[in-house]
Amino acid sequence: MARQTKGRIYKAGKKGAFHLQYYVNRKQFVVTLKDEAGNIITNERKAREVAETILHPVKAETQAAQLRQILNAVESAEAKAARLEQEQLEAKARAEEAKKDAKATLAAGWDMFMSCPRRPASCKRFSSDEIPRTSTMGNYRAYFRRFHLWMQEENPEIKLLSEVTGDHAAAFMDSVQAAGASGTFNKYLQFFNLFFKVLNDAGKIKCGNPFCDIDRMENRYHSKKPLSVEQIAKLIDSATGEMRLLIALGYFTGLRFGDCCTLLWQEVDLLRGVIERVPRKTEHTVKDIQQAIVKVGIPEFLFRMLSEVAPEDRKGYVLPGFAKEYLEGKEYRANRRLLEHFEKCGIHTVKAGTGTPELRNDAGKIVKRAVRAVTEYGFHSLRYSYISHNAEAGTPAAVIQRNAGHANPAMTEHYTRISDRAAIQYANALKLPLPEPSDVIDVSPAPENPDRAELHRLADSLPLETVREILSHYRLT
Repeated sequence: MARQTKGRIYKAGKKGAFHLQYYVNRKQFVVTLKDEAGNIITNERKAREVAETILHPVKAETQAAQLRQILNAVESAEAKAARLEQEQLEAKARAEEAKKDAKATLAAGWDMFMSCPRRPASCKRFSSDEIPRTSTMGNYRAYFRRFHLWMQEENPEIKLLSEVTGDHAAAFMDSVQAAGASGTFNKYLQFFNLFFKVLNDAGKIKCGNPFCDIDRMENRYHSKKPLSVEQIAKLIDSATGEMRLLIALGYFTGLRFGDCCTLLWQEVDLLRGVIERVPRKTEHTVKDIQQAIVKVGIPEFLFRMLSEVAPEDRKGYVLPGFAKEYLEGKEYRANRRLLEHFEKCGIHTVKAGTGTPELRNDAGKIVKRAVRAVTEYGFHSLRYSYISHNAEAGTPAAVIQRNAGHANPAMTEHYTRISDRAAIQYANALKLPLPEPSDVIDVSPAPENPDRAELHRLADSLPLETVREILSHYRLT
């Protein structure tokens, strides 16, 4: 039977930790004694208990069994201590992440995004207090504000970005889809994927991206329809004040709604007969400002309207009322009045069969979201008409493209519509230098004898009874 071996415990080190020293077959083992939590033992009674647990395998029958059990006991204790240490590190990391997520509130989300150094270049051009509404930055801020307001209304208990789930994200995107076109949906989705990626990469949050499993929509465009010349004439003729000039500017210049509302007198040169302006849509993105200037000729009708304003009043904005609303973010008021004017002129702005109201249950909870109607006619129809009518009139495509501020010809072609009248005109313009076919039968009537023509005229002009008397007399003779 193998000889049993006893060990000894001793205290060493600055922290006064107990150690166990023992021998098996002349092989020395030294173990730092630790409790179940992996902490060193400084109490002698506890040290003896742990030492006894380690030495217990010495009582095994064979030296091999003794050594195996001792090694297993030591390795098990060390593995347990390592596992506990790893668990402690992971718990500490989770606590740090929880602290970060606790600071990342929905209310502070936009400011946190703007503080990330790796946010896109388009979000570094302006400070938070000077973001133009008609810029990529302005659009992103509007997207986040809409999401924040939606969460406050639909899920007021959610305060942190980390609490936003995939279900919340999907429901919000459903509301975006119901209110806009596929292009709008995809722009929102692109932003929120970017938003959560930037915050996660910067270590601001560790909650992942609730929008990551939402698929993009297939683009379905709902372009505004062009107006006829008669419709535009009626819109202008029945309008008064700034509304009349706004509609005229939209049609005769092709400028967008925001550019017409904020057009400055200094951009209108009545002596030269041109309007020169950098479109708001591109003023913050172009590198060469001179290349971005749109130059539009002023036709006689619009010239007369602009000339009606006294020279001393040609300061600031051409349409000060509309400019104030637009710059204050209340352009929806002007747009609503414009659509009401369209309806009064007999132009139905909404596509038939589109748009459903919101439905709520007795508790006031939304059970079916409203679906916005598809608008077929609006201010953009004036721009559409400007491009289309110019194309029909033979204005060179390059001129139309430059006047419309389009980056490429394909954008201009998207707006070009050919009327029936223009289609017939172009069809008649196609002629080939070929002789007339000889086998064609001429079915045109022969020239009528003058006497017979006079007789036909008299027959058509005489009373019916007189015609009958003449025919009766002719039959008798």
